[in-house]
Amino acid sequence: MIINTHPLLFALCLSFSASAADFAAWTHHQTVRITQPGLTRIELEPALLDASRTTGGAAFHDLRVISPAGVETPYIVALPRIMRPEHLDAAAFKATLNPSTTVLEFQAPTRDTISEVLLQTNASNFIKAATLEASRDGTNWQPLASNELICRQNGTERLRCTFAPAAWTHFRVTIDDARSTPIAFTGAQIRRDLPELRTIAQPVMIRARSEAKNETHLTLDLGTANVLLGHLRLHTPEPVFQRDTSLLNTRSTLFRLQHEGRSAEDLDIAAHQLATTREVELVIRNGDSPPLRIDSIEASRHPVPIVFQADAAGDWQFFIGNAQATEPRYDIAALSDKLRDASANSATASAVETNTAFRKTATAPEVGETGAPLDVSAWSFQREVQFKEAGVIELELDPAVLALSANDLHDVRILRDGHQIPFLAIKPGLEHEVEVPFAEMADPKAPTVSKWDITMPFPNFPASELLLDSPTPLFMRTLSVTEQHDNEQGHFERILGTANWQRKPGQTSNTFHLALYTAPKAPTIQLTTDNGDNAPLQLTSVRLVYPVVRLLFRVPDTTPIQLCYGNRRATHTRYDLQLVRQEFETATKVAATLGDEKKLPGYQDDPLQSGKGSPWLWAALALVVGALLWIVAKMLPKQQAGS
Repeated sequence: MIINTHPLLFALCLSFSASAADFAAWTHHQTVRITQPGLTRIELEPALLDASRTTGGAAFHDLRVISPAGVETPYIVALPRIMRPEHLDAAAFKATLNPSTTVLEFQAPTRDTISEVLLQTNASNFIKAATLEASRDGTNWQPLASNELICRQNGTERLRCTFAPAAWTHFRVTIDDARSTPIAFTGAQIRRDLPELRTIAQPVMIRARSEAKNETHLTLDLGTANVLLGHLRLHTPEPVFQRDTSLLNTRSTLFRLQHEGRSAEDLDIAAHQLATTREVELVIRNGDSPPLRIDSIEASRHPVPIVFQADAAGDWQFFIGNAQATEPRYDIAALSDKLRDASANSATASAVETNTAFRKTATAPEVGETGAPLDVSAWSFQREVQFKEAGVIELELDPAVLALSANDLHDVRILRDGHQIPFLAIKPGLEHEVEVPFAEMADPKAPTVSKWDITMPFPNFPASELLLDSPTPLFMRTLSVTEQHDNEQGHFERILGTANWQRKPGQTSNTFHLALYTAPKAPTIQLTTDNGDNAPLQLTSVRLVYPVVRLLFRVPDTTPIQLCYGNRRATHTRYDLQLVRQEFETATKVAATLGDEKKLPGYQDDPLQSGKGSPWLWAALALVVGALLWIVAKMLPKQQAGS
């Protein structure tokens, strides 16, 4: 249906219309067929929302609507108004105590649609059955719910009765007191329903499950990102339970209870939030109870419609998927409240497609491609950076590079034709794991001590944490990680980390995380614990955790470039690229790998690592020892002749 467009809306649309720019920085597009000009509303498909790459500001602000004439057209995203239902105090509340029942009567304070009543009491530790009736005149009553359980017990509270929405004015609740002592009710509240928020079923899959610290962590795969979640509902066969949960920024209490053949439950989580990633985490806090069995989870989402003024019929284009896109400032946003619910035409959309004009280079800011010249004769190592196309290159440094570089990477350089290429060092907070061999070492002098030698992949491995697995069901141990280290002063033992590890019967055999104070240098490290008078602690696996470090830089072509590292005397880099750090982090990136390692002129063996020591050091020590021996010889008394 076409509506008469307000002249102001038409003026606003014209004032912000502009020629369509080059959309090479947008990853996806969709064709929308409009048959009638006028105000148009269309719900964005999940595949289109999944391609959105907004990084702050309004949701989906990288969306652009382009007319058949190539003109950018203003729009509003008509997100649903997520409003919580309002509870109002009931009027004319009266409680009547009978021999085996308590009858509560009250009235709705307004003539709104009602779907729930909430009883109020100061009593604790009770469970009762209730019957709810309603009337529109106070005379003719209609049952709405029977044998509903109401309770407050062991932290669980259920004092509400729900029913189909209707405009009731009078309510009567009959509480069964035949099996327990009556309790006093102090009042009731009416939940006034707000306009219904339409939801659509959203597929969801339990991708992973883990148990840690008396919590169940469920990784839920929604299939697409940028889903405006409505509700989640758990399906479990557990007959009686209560659990606190958290999802996104929502906390809920789920429970199921049974009493004398009746049951009550609340297994819904009202999210009403935007899930910006495909996977979300649901945390269930079990306390001291065993984890819940969960068969499946169902979810719903809210549709995301947009409204815009179509000035012509034909094929319109939606472009989306540009993390660099600025948030548009359309004056039409001032009319969003009026346009949200206005009558409008509908439209049909084709499948979401990859934008064939997309170029990765278009997503990166314009910066100088090369920096200052550099003589690498003082550097020790070089590896070729391998990539297949120009743009913003993302290079993940492997542990071998991290082991031979300074901890702060101040000696890392990227070169092309003798000139530096400015780069950004990114630590995204991710980690990799690698399993390593270990062997238990018996010490006859310390029979109560368990000691393991852990073989590192190579010296200076950049480990930040040990992951330990043990089948032992009951223990409490203090663990320490050390290494044997040599320097100019001699041989000593260095402590890398300590931690307390315990497990009680019935607890899940979770992996233990032992953080290291500093990265090891030696090729072998030692893990030690004193068992006291207990059986020795058993280990089944040891893994090393090391951080992910990536370099971001831009190249205009595929001319070969090199990564140089291993010069502790190098000065720290100062690149202007820091000014556009966010733009580089959000750009579409080209993955790169490293070639074989080559030694540069600055390479020399680490005398401490090799264990041989510097020849100059040994020569100096020999001179000192010789001088001391000569002095001692001079100080000794000479032997008397004939003695």
